[in-house]
Amino acid sequence: MNAGEPTHRFVTVRTLAAVRDLELAARIVVDGVMLGRHSSRRAGAGLEFSQYRSYQPGDDPRRIDWRLLARSDRYFVREAETETSITVRLLLDATGSMGHQEDGHTKLDYARYLVAALALLAQRQGDAFGLYLISRGGVESLPPARGQRHLHRLLHRLEDLEPVGDWPPWFALERSLLPDTPRGITILVGDLHEREDEIRTALRRLSGARHDVVCLRILGRQELEFGYRGPVTLEDLETGRRVDLDATMVGAIARERLATQLAAQRRDLEERGAALVTACLDQPFEVPLREYLARRDRFG
Repeated sequence: MNAGEPTHRFVTVRTLAAVRDLELAARIVVDGVMLGRHSSRRAGAGLEFSQYRSYQPGDDPRRIDWRLLARSDRYFVREAETETSITVRLLLDATGSMGHQEDGHTKLDYARYLVAALALLAQRQGDAFGLYLISRGGVESLPPARGQRHLHRLLHRLEDLEPVGDWPPWFALERSLLPDTPRGITILVGDLHEREDEIRTALRRLSGARHDVVCLRILGRQELEFGYRGPVTLEDLETGRRVDLDATMVGAIARERLATQLAAQRRDLEERGAALVTACLDQPFEVPLREYLARRDRFG
């Protein structure tokens, strides 16, 4: 970090641990990322008028129709459709492996803040955004929509989420996950933990549906570097299977296998036009969010 660089831009999951309000946490993350960045567009500004709706906390006061206020004594804002608006679909891996914990924080903790920030960014851009929670049993979805109320519904659903089960087969996901709009971004936030290639199969199908696909892979530092020492018991959080081993003896082999697996995943996705960004639990949210913004700007 350069001297004099504002540290509040670099927000980590540890930074947000004391923040109880998920919307406030998302704003802290987004404001830090957007500091010094030129916004591509202000939602609803200078666009073709579409409709009125009631003013909601968080709306830009400059969008209030003051003439309508004088006539009705109620606050309304002007909504607009725009050729640059898109649909952002947020796929969150809520399977058991996302319960992996380091320094008191899980992958799902990191993912929860990241998805909340992505939703807030989409809301500020004027995009429609939806949430798809993937775990045992298939998909729980909140279909894409716009506005502050929809953001609150999405954040509320993220609040009490727990990791459970394993990644379902594609036939259990297809109906919910295949996009019904020709223009948009599909973002998967998860660790890409798979027994065979079930997650890559889903991402390949999504890439073929004409949506831009971004995969934000979350890994633990201990997991990535296999920093364990001596006798340890490792447990698969999705199957419950346990393995006893001497981590010092197998460390090099484990790191090599993981590197091979991660490289294969990256190669497989990039060959199909999907972007892959890896973030560790101890890293700031800036890295994955800037990748998303770069992809989003292609549509702006």
